[in-house]
Amino acid sequence: MTKTSSFRRVFSFAVILLSSTAAISPAFAQGTASSADRDENDSATSASTIIVTANRRSESISEVPIAISALAAEDFERRNALSLDDVQAAVPGLRLVDIGPGSQRIQLRGVSQYLGQATVGNYVDEFSVTNLGPQGVAEVQLLDLERVEVLRGPQPTLYGESSMGGTIRYITARPDLNEFSASVTGELSTIKSGEEGYRAEGFINVPIAPGVAALRISAQHRDIGGWIDGPVADDYNDRQITTIRGKLLVEPSPQFSISATVLYNESKQDNVSFSLDGLNTAQTTLTPSSQDYLLGYLEASYDFGSVNLLSVTGYIDQSSFARRDIGPFFNTLFGFPAFTQVFSDADGNFKRFSQELRLTSDSSGSFRYLIGGIYAEGKGTGLALSTYRPAPIPAFGIFNDSIASRTKSETVAIYGNLELDLVDWLTIEAGGRYFREKLDQSSVTTQFDALGAGSNRVITRGRNANFDTFNPRIAITAKFDDSIIYASAAKGFRSGGFNLNPAAPNPTFDPESLWTYEAGTKLTFLGGAAYIEAALYYQDYTSIQSTNVTPLGATAVFNSGAADGFGFDLALVLSPSDNFQFSASLGHNDVAFTTNAVDKFAGDPLDLVPPYNISVAADWTPRVSDSFDLLVHADLNYVDEAAIILRQIGALGFDTVAPNESRVLVNGRIGADFGAFEVYAFGTNLFNELKEVNPDFGSFVEPIYTQPRTLGVGVKAKF
Repeated sequence: MTKTSSFRRVFSFAVILLSSTAAISPAFAQGTASSADRDENDSATSASTIIVTANRRSESISEVPIAISALAAEDFERRNALSLDDVQAAVPGLRLVDIGPGSQRIQLRGVSQYLGQATVGNYVDEFSVTNLGPQGVAEVQLLDLERVEVLRGPQPTLYGESSMGGTIRYITARPDLNEFSASVTGELSTIKSGEEGYRAEGFINVPIAPGVAALRISAQHRDIGGWIDGPVADDYNDRQITTIRGKLLVEPSPQFSISATVLYNESKQDNVSFSLDGLNTAQTTLTPSSQDYLLGYLEASYDFGSVNLLSVTGYIDQSSFARRDIGPFFNTLFGFPAFTQVFSDADGNFKRFSQELRLTSDSSGSFRYLIGGIYAEGKGTGLALSTYRPAPIPAFGIFNDSIASRTKSETVAIYGNLELDLVDWLTIEAGGRYFREKLDQSSVTTQFDALGAGSNRVITRGRNANFDTFNPRIAITAKFDDSIIYASAAKGFRSGGFNLNPAAPNPTFDPESLWTYEAGTKLTFLGGAAYIEAALYYQDYTSIQSTNVTPLGATAVFNSGAADGFGFDLALVLSPSDNFQFSASLGHNDVAFTTNAVDKFAGDPLDLVPPYNISVAADWTPRVSDSFDLLVHADLNYVDEAAIILRQIGALGFDTVAPNESRVLVNGRIGADFGAFEVYAFGTNLFNELKEVNPDFGSFVEPIYTQPRTLGVGVKAKF
């Protein structure tokens, strides 16, 4: 299908849907029971009445003029989802590749950051955990959360830098000030052609001073069995993840609230899951990878009646390590087997402190406002060490080179958002954020002496610069009964930076920007039993930061080219009865380069962006008897094929297009809830689809495949 015909089909469907909103909604409302006739806790009304804080105030998801997917704790349990990777197909336009601990790559709406700094903002509650460099974002487990909010499209006003494709918010469970509660879960699993694994998880909520203070502690340990065999060992890619979180909430008065949260996460793997066919590897070198971080943040709010003041103070200390054997890369580069092994070790640390203040007006009037400011200071250190083991040539021995880097970033941002109800059914909105970064970066490069004379060369480099930008958002929203139509325009951005590698031809690269123009609707009808969210968007992406390989085999970031195109999101939830729910989502993206770039031709898509992702799911929860409920879940998820395109490496002897494969994964879960405890069994990738999710290219000498079929059982006790 051509780009034009694809767009016409998507656009035509969207126009029909949007233009008929006002007519459809009242018609369905007249023919069904009103929401007042239904139980407020009825699952049939839950899809449109989920409360989110995407606009930094509590609102029903159906009233927020932003494309949002809100996944509640119940959704995670139904899908047996333990990380965002497990639910990515259920969110239109979301793609995540887990290359190992500390190496997650997250995309939204095709804004690809496969290499380079993040293009998706990541928050735990109100605190940003987005890294200031190309290191992977802090991995957040789906442990004892209220929900995850995925905001699609640029979020310049409220979330700022890197929130180009969107923002992901992990909302942790709030301590209960009055009631003691606890839960313990134990789970065993086995992977086809692999090992057994287990999970132990629980939380405890203790009121310290009933009605005033409470403490909630959550913990989880996962041991994921390996399944890849190689010359080094069998099932050698097992992985261990440990998470513990404590949250203290104190509310001395109805107006004043303060909470303190501490979170520690550790993820480690002796060998990353590279393989030739999903089950076997030719690698003879261990490739360990790990990430650990400790974060803490303090949130304090005071309600003055007409306005609420919030202070958020946070700190994160994150470390990561990864080793790769990139000998095959250099052997291809040189055209003969020059090396038996080339170890590439990347060891990094990232620390960030931030202080944010925000004033939010009362939401009851026709005019609402929000203003805020944030100061953040980030420091990063890294050591990239390469160890070369040449093929037996008398003139050479084992030698090394290294790059030690330091980065300091100071950012200041001021933002505000205004909303005005022109009439009861029509609202206009305008906001923006001014962002300024002072970036200072230095490196010390130690280069080996290729002749083995023992006199290495040391090169010290450093640069500093200021990057600033203003990023606006405007929107208009029309309300019809329980439905809305909205249109918006927003600009997202990613800050600039430096190339300090001596082999890089350009020492500085500039910020990039993305304008997104969007029209959407959220329809609630059949008395709340049906909910549809749809959005059509156009993206104009310029000064794209692209990580490329230089002729000497080094990497550098360039501003190369521009891209644009249309996309479409659709989400549907149907709840025809209290004990049955059907949901579906569709994401389509047709953004492509419009100019030739360093590594792209006009017409090339963005890296590893699938044109479509589709998910359908069904949940049936009948009351079997007075003693227990049956819990049945099934979901089917489709992710289209995609590719990474690096045109300039063709001259170095590499393939210029590295595709991955489309895949259909089917998962299921069945359980029985007896009130005080629950037993369940689950299966993921039930048809054992072994498909490439990350292709081999450049220094990635083998692909990463889907995890084979995994079956498990578990028990959950509630107190």
